[in-house]
Amino acid sequence: MDGLLVPYKNADIRRQKARQYTAEYRARQKKLLPQPEVRYCLFCESDIRNMRSDAKFCCRQHKRLFSDAKRDHKLYYAKNKDARQKQALNSYHAKLDKNRQKQLERQKLNPALYAAHTAKRRAALLQRTPKWLTDQDFADIKKFYALAHELSQAYGFLWHVDHIIPLQGKTVSGLHVVDNLQIIPANVNIAKNNKFEAA
Repeated sequence: MDGLLVPYKNADIRRQKARQYTAEYRARQKKLLPQPEVRYCLFCESDIRNMRSDAKFCCRQHKRLFSDAKRDHKLYYAKNKDARQKQALNSYHAKLDKNRQKQLERQKLNPALYAAHTAKRRAALLQRTPKWLTDQDFADIKKFYALAHELSQAYGFLWHVDHIIPLQGKTVSGLHVVDNLQIIPANVNIAKNNKFEAA
């Protein structure tokens, strides 16, 4: 009965009053403290003053998107060209069957593009095949392609007939003759592309 007449003897009321006092005390202290500097997310400009003092973004996704937008991708690729090409080749050959299937699908979706590429390659080959080649020279060239096919079957991975001096190099242009042919693994040939380094 005493607990009902004297409110502070009731435990629930005491707890409620204590919480109220604590909340009021914290509110007063907060007003006395210096307010955090107003800061905004660099990507979406939302208020981030309640986040860590060194935070510049409201979330990781915005940080990643901002970095991608700011980065000069061409400059980054130019600085890391060899490493990026090596990584791309390793990635391609790690899932060779899957990547070949994707390539075939792209060819079906873009037949005109691939037809133009094939025609360009065929024209380059014709332009760089000398008129003075004999039947024996053509037979020797065919042997290179036959040997590359046999090596592919024997080793279980592709071998290509490569032009030592590329047919469509940036600085030089080789001929489609026996002395300019070599048989190398396909991944080495793809990595070489149209580059030529003089010995």
